[in-house]
Amino acid sequence: MYIDRGKLAQIDHDNRLKEYLRKDLNTLIQKQKLVKDGRVKTNFSVLDLPTLRFGRPDKQVLASGGGKGSQQKGGKGQQGQNQGYTELGDISGAPGADEHSDPQYVDLDFDEFVRLAQEQLIEELNLPPFNPPRIAGDVLSDENMELGDEDRYGLPSDLNLESTMVESLKRNIRETGQAEYNVDLRQDGWYFIEAPTTERSNRALEVYLLDISGSVSGHNIALIRKFIFILWYYLDKKYSTNARRYVVFQDEAEEVTRDAFFSIESKGGTHISSGLSKVVEALEGFQQYDKYLFFFSDGDNSSSDDEAAKVQLEKVLELYDLVSYGRINPCDSPISPFNKQVKDLLENSENLTFSDIKDLENVQETIKKLLHIINK
Repeated sequence: MYIDRGKLAQIDHDNRLKEYLRKDLNTLIQKQKLVKDGRVKTNFSVLDLPTLRFGRPDKQVLASGGGKGSQQKGGKGQQGQNQGYTELGDISGAPGADEHSDPQYVDLDFDEFVRLAQEQLIEELNLPPFNPPRIAGDVLSDENMELGDEDRYGLPSDLNLESTMVESLKRNIRETGQAEYNVDLRQDGWYFIEAPTTERSNRALEVYLLDISGSVSGHNIALIRKFIFILWYYLDKKYSTNARRYVVFQDEAEEVTRDAFFSIESKGGTHISSGLSKVVEALEGFQQYDKYLFFFSDGDNSSSDDEAAKVQLEKVLELYDLVSYGRINPCDSPISPFNKQVKDLLENSENLTFSDIKDLENVQETIKKLLHIINK
């Protein structure tokens, strides 16, 4: 019976990788710079497979000569010259089979890393599996529709070139100070879409707002990332389209890429109003989506910004279908003035949730509460 040893080795490798993540996920996930060029570097070494190596050039080896079969071991042939053979074949010399170079470590595509982390977290937290069939299509309507509206996601054939170029110009001026066109469809694309009279959305806009003023590091950042990965698991299964945008803030706010969001460095003070103002801007082009804001901060705001932050939060609550505020609170700190404002708003806001993120069990409770709201 034929046995595919390569496949067996790969299965063993995958099992060992999962076991590594089971033991070391917490250490890995709290790395300040988790993602680089779309990949996550682990401390798990790849399988050390045997390879053919070059030997020492000064060592006599078989088949090193250039003669016609009459040369002796290590000889140079009848003329004393190499005549067509490359010196190759000694696998015992440096750096040969017995002398290994530095180990190579597995680096995973970020999406694959997230998938493996989700499998572990869903099992660890004993959260319910979620496998409903997705609703086909984007919207349902009783009338024939024309491409009379614009959206940030759509078919390549429906690209609105004029709006896309304008968006690219605005972004380049904002980011580089140069009035240049450098189109990135993921950030700049605008598409013609149908404008239905009645609709049922199965598309979601998820905005992730992160306070990077100094409280997000180590254990805290690990909890936030685990929270986000579990959310992705459920939201990806509920919606056919998941648009995700990422905003970070300290004294000022900026929208960043996914990789930058998961490789952020803490710095600066705290002006929560700047972050909440930026997530209002992120709604442009997503009117027909279910809109979710997931906001993470310790709530220790600059006292001069508290009133502005409250005004912005009230505006955000009018525009988003759900605002989930996760207070970073590993030490059970006293409630800050901003956090008190949030708790006061809870009494009259059906689309606002508040939770202290202190440990993984607390994340479990918060996720279950959010799923109840999202799946209504």
